[in-house]
Amino acid sequence: MIVYQLIANFTEHSIIKMYFKTVAACLLLLNVLSFTTLKAQGTIGSSKPDTTGDNNINIKLSELFSEKDEDVDRSDSVMTQVNELDNLVDFAQPWKIKVGDDSTWAAAGFDDSQWEIFTDSMRKNSAYEGVAWYRMHFEIDTSLYHFPLAFFIRQFGSATDVYLDGKLLKKFGIVGVDKTSEVAEFSINPKPYAFVFSPQKKHVLAVRYSNFHRYESKSGGINLGRNFKISVKHLNPEIDEVADSGRFFSLIFFATIFLTLAVIHFIMYLYYREKITNLYYSLYCVGFSLVTFYIYYILTSTDFASITFFSKTAGYLAPLILIPLVAMLHSVFYGRLLCVFWVLIILYFISLLAIILGFRKFGIMMEIILFSILIVETIRVIIKAVRRKRDGAWIFAMAILLTPILGFVLKVLPSEINLGSFCMDVNRPAILLSAAILGLPFSMALYLARDFARMGKTLKNQLNSITELSGKTILQEQEKKQILENQKGELERKVVERTREVMQQKDVIEYKNKEITESLVYAKRIQSAILPDLKMIYKTLEESFILYLPKDIVSGDFYGFAQKNDRVLIAAADCTGHGVAGAFMSMIGTALLNQIINEKGIIEPAEILENLNEGIINSLKQREGESNDGMDISLCSFDLKNKELKYAGANRPLWIVRGRELLVYKPNKLPIGGMQVMQTEGFQQHTILLQKGDTVYLFSDGFADQFGGANGKKLMTKKFKDTLLDIQYLSMHDQEIHLNQMFEKWKGNLEQVDDILIIGIRMN
Repeated sequence: MIVYQLIANFTEHSIIKMYFKTVAACLLLLNVLSFTTLKAQGTIGSSKPDTTGDNNINIKLSELFSEKDEDVDRSDSVMTQVNELDNLVDFAQPWKIKVGDDSTWAAAGFDDSQWEIFTDSMRKNSAYEGVAWYRMHFEIDTSLYHFPLAFFIRQFGSATDVYLDGKLLKKFGIVGVDKTSEVAEFSINPKPYAFVFSPQKKHVLAVRYSNFHRYESKSGGINLGRNFKISVKHLNPEIDEVADSGRFFSLIFFATIFLTLAVIHFIMYLYYREKITNLYYSLYCVGFSLVTFYIYYILTSTDFASITFFSKTAGYLAPLILIPLVAMLHSVFYGRLLCVFWVLIILYFISLLAIILGFRKFGIMMEIILFSILIVETIRVIIKAVRRKRDGAWIFAMAILLTPILGFVLKVLPSEINLGSFCMDVNRPAILLSAAILGLPFSMALYLARDFARMGKTLKNQLNSITELSGKTILQEQEKKQILENQKGELERKVVERTREVMQQKDVIEYKNKEITESLVYAKRIQSAILPDLKMIYKTLEESFILYLPKDIVSGDFYGFAQKNDRVLIAAADCTGHGVAGAFMSMIGTALLNQIINEKGIIEPAEILENLNEGIINSLKQREGESNDGMDISLCSFDLKNKELKYAGANRPLWIVRGRELLVYKPNKLPIGGMQVMQTEGFQQHTILLQKGDTVYLFSDGFADQFGGANGKKLMTKKFKDTLLDIQYLSMHDQEIHLNQMFEKWKGNLEQVDDILIIGIRMN
C-alpha cells in the first residue's frame, strides 16, 4: 500500500518528493472516506518494539467492513515504542494508563505504581469512551539539557493536554467531558512546539487524553488510526521546515496546472460543442484539482469537524473524478458512450444511496466494484484501441506502459547522480508514483492538444483552399462580366429586332382576330335569325322561359318551335362541340327540323327524331366517312286543349315538376347521328297527361356541368334538380332570372365550360 513515511517525513523539500507525500495523504483520506480501518504503528507506549516499522499504515480487507467491538477495538489506544532515527528521546519504559480524570495525575512525583501497564493484550481487549491519562517515565542524555527541541504530537480525532515533569507543556485541542465540550484535532502534519528539558536525567511525560469524536467514528466502523503519536526532534530543522515558503509548492503547482487545463478545455467546449471530449477532460481536471485541495487542507488544518465535513464530501465525489475518464476514452475511440458507462453511473448512485440510507457494507462493496470496473474498462479500451490501430491509441498506451518502462530504466540507474558540482537523488518510488498518477491526465492533454493542432492545420489548409478558390471565382466572375458586357449589346440589338417582329405579328394577329370576331358576330346574327322568334313562343306559351347562354359568340345548343294543326312542338338540342363547329351543326339541325315538321308534316316526336337522325347521317355522309358529329335532343308535342304531352328524346331527358315531386322521363341512350349510323333501334315515345300547374323542363347538359363554387367542383344534376324544386313558387320569368344569377354566382371567375340551354313551360 502507501508508505506512511511519505506523509510524516517532510524534511526533504524537492517538488517531486513533496508531491508524492501529498498523494499519499490523499490516498489516506480516500481510505478514511471509504470507511477503511487504518492501523498506524509506532505510537507512544508499549515495551515491545514494533518490528514492522513505526510509520507504516496497514490496511486489512478483513477489517474493511468491521462493525463488531472486537474488530473496532483492535487498533484503539495502541501504544508501541517510537524507534524513529530522528527521535532524540528513547522511550525505553512501558506506558501506564488509567481511565478517568484527576488533575493530580499530572504531577511529576505522583505515584503511578498501581496504574496498569499498557500491554499488547490490553491493546486487543480495551475499549473506552471518555477521558484517560497516560504516563511515561524516561531518561535523557545530558547533551539535551537546555537544548532547544521540537515537540510533535499526531492525533486523529481526539484532544490532549501534555505535561512534562508536572508542568503543562501544551494543549492540543480541548479535552472535554463529552463530545460537545471536546474540540478534537486531526493532525497528519503537526507543527513543532519548542521546549527545553530541565537539567535532570529522569523525566515524566503525562498525557491527559479524550476521545469522544474518535470513539464515535469507531462505533460507526471508521478507524482513523492510533490515539496519538509523540516524537521529539531538533528544533532548528523543524523551524526551517515550517518557514519554508515552498513547502506546499507542489500542491499549489499541480492544482493550478489542472485547474488551468480544466478552464481552457471547458472554454474550448463552449466554443466548439461538437468536441464533447473537452468537457469530459475539463471535469476530470476539476476532480484532480479538488483532490489536491483536499490533500492540502488535511496537511495544513487540524480542525477535526471541518476535515470530517470535507472528507465526507470527497467520499461522495471521489468516483466522479474517474468516471469522466471512461467517458473521455469512449468519446475518443467510439464517438459515443458505451453501455458500461451507464452501468458505472448506476453503480455510483446505488453506492451513494446505500451509504446515505445506512447500508454501509453494501455501499462500500458497490464502490469497490465501481472502481474495479473503472480500472478494467480504462485498460480494455486502450488495449482494444491499440489492437485496432485507432488514431491516438499509442498516446494513451504510453500512459500504461510509462510506469513499467520507468521502473526498468530506474532499476539500472544509481540512487544518486553526480554531475560535477551538481548532485541529484534518484527517488525511484516517487518517480514511479508520479508516472502512475500523472501519466493518463497528461496523455489526454497531449491527445487533445494534438487534435486541436490538427484541427488548426486542417482549418488553415481549408482556408488556403478557400482563398485559392475565391481567387479563381473572382477571375471567372470578371470573365463572365466581360462576356456579359459583350453579349449585352448583341442582346439589346436582338431584343429590338425581335420586338419589332413581335409588334408586326401582333398587328397581324389583331387584324385577323378582328376579322374572325366580325365574322363570328355576323354568324351569330345569321344563327339568331334562323332560331325561332322568342316573342312568338312566349305568345303561344305564356307561362314559359328560354335561358340561352352560348359559351362563345355562336352556340352549339339550339331550340326549335313549331305549330302544326292543334299541336305545339318544342325542342332543346345540344350539338357536338361548341363555337363555330357547334353552330354549323345547329344550323343543319334547325333546317332539318323545319323540313321534317313543316314540309313533311310529321308531328309525332319519335318519328321526327328518326327522320332527323337519317337526315344528319345523309347530310354529313357518315355512312361513307368517319364523321362522328351529331346531337342530343329532347322533343315535346303539346296538345294544349286536352293537356296531353308526347315526348321522345336522344340522350336528353324530360323533367316534370308536379307539386313537390320531380318526374323524370328517360330518353333513348343514343344520339342523333354520329356513332348510331348502324343502329336500327327506333326512338321511344312517351304520352303524358298533364295537370294544371305542372312545369315541364327541357335542357342541355351545360348548366349541370359547370365548374365553380368554393371548391371549384361541378354543379351536378342533383343540385340542379333541388334548385328547380325550390323555385316553383316563382313565375317562369323569375325562374329564368334566378337560374341565370345562380349560374353566374356559381361560375365566379372560372371560364364557362359549355353552351347552356334551359326551356321551362308551366301548364295553366
